[in-house]
Amino acid sequence: MPFIAALIALGPFAIDTYLPALPSMAQDLGTNIVRTNQTLSAYLIGFAIGQLIGGPVSDQLGRRVVGLTGLVLFIICSLGIAYSQNINVILALRGIQAIGGGFATVICLAMVRDAYSAMDAARQFPKIMMVMLTAPLIAPAIGAAMLPLGWASIFLFLAIYAAVLGLFLAFTAETATQHARTFDAREILTQYANVVTLRIKGKLVPLRYIFAQGLIASVLMIFITHSSYIYMDYFAVPANQFAFYFGANVIAMMVANFLTSRLMNRIPIYSLYVWGRSVQLLGILMLSGVVIFTDAPLAFFLPLLAIVIGCNGLIGPAVQGLYLAPFRALSGSATSLLNTSIFAIGGLLGAASGLFFDGTLRPIVFTMLAALVLGNLVALTIPRTSPEQYD
Repeated sequence: MPFIAALIALGPFAIDTYLPALPSMAQDLGTNIVRTNQTLSAYLIGFAIGQLIGGPVSDQLGRRVVGLTGLVLFIICSLGIAYSQNINVILALRGIQAIGGGFATVICLAMVRDAYSAMDAARQFPKIMMVMLTAPLIAPAIGAAMLPLGWASIFLFLAIYAAVLGLFLAFTAETATQHARTFDAREILTQYANVVTLRIKGKLVPLRYIFAQGLIASVLMIFITHSSYIYMDYFAVPANQFAFYFGANVIAMMVANFLTSRLMNRIPIYSLYVWGRSVQLLGILMLSGVVIFTDAPLAFFLPLLAIVIGCNGLIGPAVQGLYLAPFRALSGSATSLLNTSIFAIGGLLGAASGLFFDGTLRPIVFTMLAALVLGNLVALTIPRTSPEQYD
């Protein structure tokens, strides 16, 4: 489990480590912060593409070969970014790097579902997420500490981290023991169709989870895309303090995740899912009120944003347990569709909110509000289920 958490953490490290460096990157590359923020959107969209392709391929060829391929691609692009001085080249390499990252990380939840029953897998997800969350907690601090060496050093660090993961994965046993060992591109569409057309209680439940969670989890992606602007530009937080303010949101997620792991054996997972969504929706409504009626003082903005972001620590593991429960042989395909939705919608909304930039926090918060309202409307149509019914 620690290795799977470390492998999942490749995503947060690739995104969060260089956040403190975005302003200096913009200055060094002769561009503006909006342009460097687009490297985040490029990564999120590329990551979604990598997950979309990597998941079903891992169901056919096995988890290890897909993960190792992704890590090699990630390493090559990280080195290319480190030695590039052109923002357009960096944007392209970030997208390709993200595809490799998507290949490497899409196998993680599938490996858990391979090895455990539906209910036991659901119990493992909060534990994995708790370890994984240390990455976004320490990543900005690592980036800030390396900043005096230049922003390129951060991408060299990412290459080394991916190389270490590759060594461990090379000696990890294959979990998808029933995979076909041959690749058939035509079969990918069949695998996806089997996931999205599955009906539970007469409804397309997996498809509804895909859209609902894509919208609900997008608030985290929107926040990450604009976190450098929120704290370092709007609130004028020094670069060496960025990790503290960013980390407050991660700690909120860890607290929610800890509560989930403790409550999962006492309270139905579906109830935890409903509670998490309800608290998050209330938080974004209050945050919207703050940016509408005040100049968004940090003392109000920080705790409310932490509530909105933190609820993902409860909602995420609950959705993973509920959504993946019906799938075992197709867990890679199912995981890729869910994660693709999260990163694609998050990346697109993060970029879209930047188009309405007006020097305030309103475009960011209002985009989050719209995503959560739509996501909850879809979630309300999902019937109550339990992973235990699939064991």
